[in-house]
Amino acid sequence: MDKFMRFITNSQNQLHLFGYTLGDLVPKKAKCRLVLDLVKKLKLKKLYHRYSSQGNHAYDPSMMLATWFLSYCERETSTRKLEELCQRDLHFMYISSNLQPDHTSLSRFRKDHLDLMKEYFVQIVLLIKKESLSDFKDIAIDGSKIQASCSSKKSKTSDDLSRQLKSVRKQISEYMEQCDRSDREENQDLSTLRKRIKQLQDLEQTLMEREQQLSDRKERTKAEHRKNHKINITEPDARMMDKVNGRKKLPSYNAQISVDMESQFIGANDVVSDVNDQNQFSSQHNNLEENFGKDSDREYTTDSGYHSKEQLAYIDKNKIKAIICDSNPHNRSPYKENDIKKNAKEILKEREKFDRSDFIYDQENDCYWCPEGKKLTFERIYSVRKRFSGRIYKCNHCRGCPYTKECLPENNKSGFRRIHRDNKEHYAEAMYLKTQTEYGRSKLKRRSYSVEPVFGNLKENLGFRRFHLRGLIAVRGEFNLMCIAHNINKMYILFYFLFWRYLTAFYYVKEQKLRKIGHLNINNSIMTLFRFSQVSFIINETATACYAG
Repeated sequence: MDKFMRFITNSQNQLHLFGYTLGDLVPKKAKCRLVLDLVKKLKLKKLYHRYSSQGNHAYDPSMMLATWFLSYCERETSTRKLEELCQRDLHFMYISSNLQPDHTSLSRFRKDHLDLMKEYFVQIVLLIKKESLSDFKDIAIDGSKIQASCSSKKSKTSDDLSRQLKSVRKQISEYMEQCDRSDREENQDLSTLRKRIKQLQDLEQTLMEREQQLSDRKERTKAEHRKNHKINITEPDARMMDKVNGRKKLPSYNAQISVDMESQFIGANDVVSDVNDQNQFSSQHNNLEENFGKDSDREYTTDSGYHSKEQLAYIDKNKIKAIICDSNPHNRSPYKENDIKKNAKEILKEREKFDRSDFIYDQENDCYWCPEGKKLTFERIYSVRKRFSGRIYKCNHCRGCPYTKECLPENNKSGFRRIHRDNKEHYAEAMYLKTQTEYGRSKLKRRSYSVEPVFGNLKENLGFRRFHLRGLIAVRGEFNLMCIAHNINKMYILFYFLFWRYLTAFYYVKEQKLRKIGHLNINNSIMTLFRFSQVSFIINETATACYAG
């Protein structure tokens, strides 16, 4: 930043003509005060260095950042509505120092500095950890689909793009002919025609780019899905995803969060174009370690959407403490010496068919045992698209077996039962055993009411059901703003609502003279929550007075 750089700035404590300041009109426990104090604690050197002394003075970057933080906390993402709030809402007037920035300046600030939001998100979560509001030791990971800023009508298959491209080229040809005729007559204005031709030529270029992008994406897609695979003309980074905002299919992004299960603070986040979560555990693990550093005691819990043998191998290699719910528990058949094996009759009392889990794998002898006690021996090695490989085991005693109907699948034509065992199956079996313990079950149950309510808060309470910016990079920046808003709101609840609740409890102790309650260490709990910013001195004085009384 130039040392001669000047910003348009003001103070919340500026005395007005009639002897009042903006601070006099805003309650002491208002959220805007917390946001302002929080921004003052952030390292904004990189943000200030982006400004130049040339041209008109810019609004103070810290004020603009605080205004956007409060805006997302109050579920407002529109720049024009934010401009109105800065003119008539006392809290927004306070945080913007009554400078009343216009919507163009607000929009330009958000657009130009979205890449810094991840850095500020990390600074805030590190501050949360430093203030002992959360230790981020017990992490739950989850993903949710958020609609992209585009229409599903703009999502096209390869055939749709070809037809539209053909139509656009035909229109360009017709307009060119019309332009030539008008030129010969020499008495008509050609500006409108030329403007339309330019628009069609730009659309033609866009369609050609989307065709190439779609072709590249199809190479990474399964063969059975390539024909109906679509790309959105407006938002090519988005993918068509199921069950978004109550709709069957919409162009969307997959938002990922890692949440502390105790406090529900978001410790890491990301946005990807993948339609499922199968490859996201390693990414979220790396993000958390990047934010907080490596910690071998940190524990992770996820739902079955993150279960894949590649991710389980990653967990085993890095010695991560993780519980991942199994998406196909009926396919697991780990062998333990103390297992009580059910025979065929006992199994058929519970269900009509044998599951794969009824065939017990014997690691020592490298074979499977069927419910009837017959041995399935190794037959051959298999490989699928060079991605999956394993071993096939075959039972040679199926002929004449009384349970052939209950054992063989309906599409089996050979008359022999075969079992495919992936080379990484032992990772899945080990994780399955962990999920079946009492500790594993309790962790999975706790996950459901720790991380999922966070997405509920983001979507329902804060209204973030759709992104308002376009492009994966911009969307990631906006999602960081959403996660910052969630964390600030959680901090606000701890700093203010809990403070007044504990304060009431202290006065109750004083009035009723229930001295024994004072030994519940309430004072230490409060000090852990409220060492932060302007409320700490209030707590010190109040708590001391209550105990003294």
